[in-house]
Amino acid sequence: MSSARGFRVCVTLGVLAIVLGPATSTQAAAHCTSVSGSYVERPVTGPSCTSPVGLCIEATYRGDISGTAEGRATAIVPTADTPTTTVQLFTSDSTLTGRTRGRTGTLLIKNAGAFASGGDGSIVDLQTITGGTGYLAGVTGAIRAQGTFSFPGGGRSRYTGTVCFH
Repeated sequence: MSSARGFRVCVTLGVLAIVLGPATSTQAAAHCTSVSGSYVERPVTGPSCTSPVGLCIEATYRGDISGTAEGRATAIVPTADTPTTTVQLFTSDSTLTGRTRGRTGTLLIKNAGAFASGGDGSIVDLQTITGGTGYLAGVTGAIRAQGTFSFPGGGRSRYTGTVCFH
């Protein structure tokens, strides 16, 4: 190997170590654990619903994460295929007050997913945990949920994911 090429390899490896080093340290500081369970949710309307699109939910979680959740849809977006599939996309902000892995507090969650307003009301939801309060302060992670949801009946979903304590 020529000295110029060897120098480029060393510089590249050095840059990678600098870039990847902090991410590895952060990951080592976090203790991540798998979670799973289910929840039941129902729509909430009226003056207590502050959603810009008029849809709020209340939910009860059971399993590795247990407690009550409140959420408000921030957007519901039809796609070019919605007339054929009845599937629309959504985002929402949620708080889940309860317990996971022996710790209590409130999880702060950003949701993004898709639901079918026809058929069985299938829904998929990626719940990104952005932080928390109490003994859940600083928690991060992601929960994937799938199930059914209809208006005004509500729905049931199963979840699985990872919660990371920092």
